[in-house]
Amino acid sequence: MLITPAEYKDVLDTYFIVDCAIRDRNVFGFALDRVFTDEEVQEEERNNWDSSRRPKRLAVFYREDPEGDRLGAENLGNWGSLRLGAIAVPKSQFFLYEWHQHRVYVIGSGEDAFETPLSSRTNPNAPLHAGVDRIKTFNGKAFLCGGYRGFAERLGPDSYRSHKALVEGYPLDDDESGHEGFDDFDLFAEDDIYAAGGKGDVWHFNGTAWRQIAFPFKGWLNTVCCGGDGMVYISGYEGVTFMGRGDEWRQIHHGGTHLSWRDMVWFEDRAWATSDNGLWTITNGVVEFQNHLLAPEISVCSGNLSVADGVMLMAGLGGACFRENGQWHSIFTAGQMGKLLLEK
Repeated sequence: MLITPAEYKDVLDTYFIVDCAIRDRNVFGFALDRVFTDEEVQEEERNNWDSSRRPKRLAVFYREDPEGDRLGAENLGNWGSLRLGAIAVPKSQFFLYEWHQHRVYVIGSGEDAFETPLSSRTNPNAPLHAGVDRIKTFNGKAFLCGGYRGFAERLGPDSYRSHKALVEGYPLDDDESGHEGFDDFDLFAEDDIYAAGGKGDVWHFNGTAWRQIAFPFKGWLNTVCCGGDGMVYISGYEGVTFMGRGDEWRQIHHGGTHLSWRDMVWFEDRAWATSDNGLWTITNGVVEFQNHLLAPEISVCSGNLSVADGVMLMAGLGGACFRENGQWHSIFTAGQMGKLLLEK
């Protein structure tokens, strides 16, 4: 493990990871939510408090710093659910979005700032119709997607290129609302983007216009990955998965994973997908469960994935690890840290 029990106790104990992002191969970020005790849950229920608004933190792991000094954190208060991304343009920073008040918090390179909330209710110029469901980085810039087929590119502080007017079909009829995307997206290039969500709602952007794709599955969709093999991978309910491009698709996995995949990325020579229940790979259209091939200190970290700068980061309820040059490295596991703290 790459952090000490003292660092774990100060930053991660009583918290769990809900999202992760890579600024560069040596700086990893973790969005954290508080673990409540049974007594705290009972108090929460008695007072009808919103369980999504427990205390939050942003933790940052600095891989090259000396042992015992690699982990820091920023307390965020009783914020809503978090989405975390990273940017390199105009400078290397983490980009954090909060659902309840649509806050945007940017931190890194010696600066931190709150930007204008991304709320269409209070800001008619907001770049999205609704909240942010996914943040991804391409060419150093952050791209965002959200409900009602929302998509935007962050150009700089408080500056976005919005695609609201480009994607057809909004506002939707009442019987369609809630069945549309976007829950995820990915890019081959800035003029070759796939976005999906809702019930089989898949679209493609060619740099000028968006076009709805004739997709063969009308169930709920969750993740999109544009592969280094030139194929697009789209997953949905319980891990059902399709691969294809344009209007040609074939099903390669029938699901049955109980939890739908939360993240799907391309790394090394394959697609990787994860949920809290495990890690899968897709190679040449073949989906394989990986947990039985992984060391316990790696498999317990499943939940969220992020790829950048030659590194794949995996983090979740059980801990965090990363893969580089074909090798896995454990940052920490909650179980091992808990045992070490009890022994002290």
